Amino acid sequence: MNGDLLVRTIALVLIRKTGRDVKLDPNLSSLQIAAEVSRRSVAMFRGMVTLCGPVFRGRGVRLRARRNLSFGRGASIGDFTVIDARASRPVEIGSASKLGRYGLVTTTSSLALVGVGFKMGERSGIGDFFHIGCSGGVDIGDDVIAGPFLTVHSQEHRYSDVSTKIRAQGTVESSVTVMDDCWLGSRVTILAGTTIRGHTVVASGSVVKGDFPPNVVLGGVPARILKTLD
Repeated sequence: MNGDLLVRTIALVLIRKTGRDVKLDPNLSSLQIAAEVSRRSVAMFRGMVTLCGPVFRGRGVRLRARRNLSFGRGASIGDFTVIDARASRPVEIGSASKLGRYGLVTTTSSLALVGVGFKMGERSGIGDFFHIGCSGGVDIGDDVIAGPFLTVHSQEHRYSDVSTKIRAQGTVESSVTVMDDCWLGSRVTILAGTTIRGHTVVASGSVVKGDFPPNVVLGGVPARILKTLD
């Protein structure tokens, strides 16, 4: 077995042990593959030491209320992402799922209110620079993919009393659910009380609020159904 084939074989074995089944691009050199394997191995070692399990933990990751965190096999947390798990239920990241770099999962906006929490299914991925506010609870299903700059808000401010400052009127919490097999484009915003059902595509830049049927394409501000998928 030549060196290039050996490197590719080792990489595939390591990847598949995390629950992923991928093919390596033939244009990648053995040196490039080896560098990525080395980087991921360091992240896995970091996860094994600090989280006591087969989890890829990137550089500079910060975890709060770690005892309320649960990671499936091969879950991945990108560099400099923060997860705040101070919630009424466990914060769960499923097997082979990935949170991107420079993101934030926040469950509790203040000491006056403990948030509900966050659950992410298996084989799902969220791009870099995301913000997921889980005060009212956020559930993301299996096989969901989301581009960078995703923002999810499960809390809204009251504002109807014109005689009282908005910041003094308090908040309303309402859950957000993204069901299995959805694709959320880059810079999508999902507001409190929203349910996105299975096999739905959300166009980049959309602002989504409401309860939508499955098998549709959503887009716009506010988002509406652009197409039904057969």
